[in-house]
Amino acid sequence: MKNVEKISNKNGNWYIVEIIEKCEPVERNEKQELRRVTTWGNHHLIKADSPEKAFDKAVKLGKEAEYKFTNSDKIEMEWIFVGIGELLPVYEDIEDGAELMWNDYGFISNRRTMRMPYKKKELMKLIKPKQQPNK
Repeated sequence: MKNVEKISNKNGNWYIVEIIEKCEPVERNEKQELRRVTTWGNHHLIKADSPEKAFDKAVKLGKEAEYKFTNSDKIEMEWIFVGIGELLPVYEDIEDGAELMWNDYGFISNRRTMRMPYKKKELMKLIKPKQQPNK
């Protein structure tokens, strides 16, 4: 086996945290709870001594990422930190092929299970290209 880059997790201090954020106009009707907003769940790798500290660190990251901008329609928009969606401990060393996340879908029908996977072509359509830095 080839020498593989590895991040040791012998102390069990790595977590995957989903930071939920939304984007919407600065001028909006806050009372309209059914309004549509662009929502993202971004997964971050966090190193912390406990799940509580990982949560706090993720909240800080989420709040620091908030910002306002003007879109192409000249509407002032803002990305807003909503909260933490998932906090998962990583149990293995971090290396090529390591299991980092999982979902327990429960005791479901085989039919539903067989509908879960995507074809490669379908998944490739879902991946956004990397944005080039502004020059």
